Amino acid sequence: MSAALLALALALPAARAQAPAQKAPPAQNAPAAPKAPAAAASAPADAAAEARRIENDEKLARAAAEEERRVKAIEAYEREQAERERQLAREKAERDERRLRAANESRCQFKAVMSDEEIAVCKAVFRN
Repeated sequence: MSAALLALALALPAARAQAPAQKAPPAQNAPAAPKAPAAAASAPADAAAEARRIENDEKLARAAAEEERRVKAIEAYEREQAERERQLAREKAERDERRLRAANESRCQFKAVMSDEEIAVCKAVFRN
């Protein structure tokens, strides 16, 4: 037994002399111990992160739906404007046609005696 104690006494100073040379940085030794508490603490953090992610996804979905409604409303407005412009163009064409017809009819004056040229003008006006 005394031999064992002697061997142990001699081994300790030798181990202490080698320990500073073999000492690893604290970062390599330290992560093993905090991992267990960090894992326990990361579970609520992961749950909170997951909840934020789900909330953000819902916000994005609502924003996308709102944008889609806005786009549909704009398209409907543009269709109404285009239809209104076509209607105004038709009405303008009808007014121009009536005005032209009235101008042509005013060129034709029926008289008891008409020249061939006046008859041709009246035929052209009332043919159209």
